[in-house]
Amino acid sequence: MINLFIILLLLFRLVPHSCAIYDPLSIPNNKFGIHIADLNNIPALVNTNGGDWGYVTLVSTDSDRNKGKWQTLFDQMRRTHLIPIVRLATHIEKDAWSIPNPVDFDKIVSFFNDLNWPIKNRYIIVYNEPNHAKEWGGTINPEEYARDLVQLSQKFKKASDDFFILPAGLDFSAVTDNQSLNASVYLARMVSSSPDLLSSIDGWTSHSYPNPGFSGSVYAQGRGTIASFIWEMGYLRSLGLSNTLPVFITETGWTHNQENAHQTKLLSTSLVGSNLAAAANGIWKDPQIAVITPFIFNYQSAPFDVFSWRRIGNNGYYAHYDAYREIPKIKGEPVQHEEYVLSNDFIPERLVADSSYTFSAVLENKGQAIITPSEFVIKFEESNNFTIISDALPNLEPNEKGTITIHIRTPSTKGTYRVKLVIVHNGRDTILQERYVTIVPPPSLSVNFKLGWRRTSTTSGVTLLVYDRNNILIKKSTGLSVINGIVTIENLSNIIPNASYRVVVLVPKYLPRQSIANLSPDHTNITLKRFLPLDINGDGTLTIYDLLTMFHIKPEKIIRLFIGP
Repeated sequence: MINLFIILLLLFRLVPHSCAIYDPLSIPNNKFGIHIADLNNIPALVNTNGGDWGYVTLVSTDSDRNKGKWQTLFDQMRRTHLIPIVRLATHIEKDAWSIPNPVDFDKIVSFFNDLNWPIKNRYIIVYNEPNHAKEWGGTINPEEYARDLVQLSQKFKKASDDFFILPAGLDFSAVTDNQSLNASVYLARMVSSSPDLLSSIDGWTSHSYPNPGFSGSVYAQGRGTIASFIWEMGYLRSLGLSNTLPVFITETGWTHNQENAHQTKLLSTSLVGSNLAAAANGIWKDPQIAVITPFIFNYQSAPFDVFSWRRIGNNGYYAHYDAYREIPKIKGEPVQHEEYVLSNDFIPERLVADSSYTFSAVLENKGQAIITPSEFVIKFEESNNFTIISDALPNLEPNEKGTITIHIRTPSTKGTYRVKLVIVHNGRDTILQERYVTIVPPPSLSVNFKLGWRRTSTTSGVTLLVYDRNNILIKKSTGLSVINGIVTIENLSNIIPNASYRVVVLVPKYLPRQSIANLSPDHTNITLKRFLPLDINGDGTLTIYDLLTMFHIKPEKIIRLFIGP
């Protein structure tokens, strides 16, 4: 036993920490996306030609942390099926991005942790190209960047293990001078100074631009090409990376001549479009690529206007926009946190055999997904003896409430059954309610009453009605005979044992009587108040028309109704 305990302890220590994030390559994934500069420009082109749930890389500066604004943005992306990749940024000081202040890290983490993201994975890129001095306060300091990356990763993971941490994309075409450092040297120093760095990231960010001059061949291979990510991953393995990381190409693309034929050093927009199509059919099919977000959707001024997909002046789009739209894509199925709260127990603990029920409850959507009738269904699991029909689910965005209704047919055999009611979305089940349900034989009901002041209350043509608490008629029995003041109903189906019901008895010529009672799982006795023969015209109530009708009936018949023969 001691040896077994030691083995289990060692295994526990060897098993990595369980993370809530998932590998986007493990599910159907639309890898295509776009990089944007303006949060008001959220294009839909990434979900064209069969695509759904594409990606958008966007930037969050330290002066743009308005929760309402960002939540509205995330809600919009949820509705349009776009996945955000948020790149952290600071602010410009003089001509460089300021160095992040670790004092602000808790505030940054808290801000993004308080948002309801569109999907389970919360993609965070920790700053940008720090091997350029202008991206890091005018300095080159890989050790400081590595420290900040690890520290932020730890803080994000502590706040929620849904955060998917990505390092800054490095410029692997940069040379070493007073403004930049060779990315290989920069990365090696990062790993050397922070041994936990490679275990602190969940994917690899690559800026695989077609260099030189952002105009290289779509078929070029190696470092500094659109295939640079392959070289980068090999170099990471030489630095000690032991696992396979999904690759996020968050910047790539060709500069273009903006349809100006005089710009002979730049590619035409149609050739850029051809390159995008060729890349999609070639290197971008690499199975390690999770995301491709070319740079940049809309930029109206130098220096990035030569990358813009939208025409200068915002007058339509360049040719490569249409080429990207036409690239075949797939329907992504990202994992979303799904949580639903029912206002009450949906399924009672006891039901009657061979009965039909309709149950309703208020459902609150506490997760990330938008419930739609076309994508979400309710079903029973592990309950083959039951049949269920669900009404169409309401459209519910996160934090909204709506009524759901199901119709159940119970098995004909008594016993105890395990039932599990689930919502199914993208092949994944979320439990609404799970319990054991006891099926009992149909119970019986006896009703005791007196007809007027007759010695024996015996008659025929009696109707018995049973209503549930929602005033829905669940049982109607007609043509019943009352013998000695008792009418009995056998095989009372469709009731919930021990629940409260309204039992109504109709006797010709007498005013109706009713009683509220809990119907037991075997047999229930009910005693009604005395029936009064005052409904002569049979309309269910006492009116002047009953008195008028009496004048047309022989007196002895009226007397018999009161005291009998």
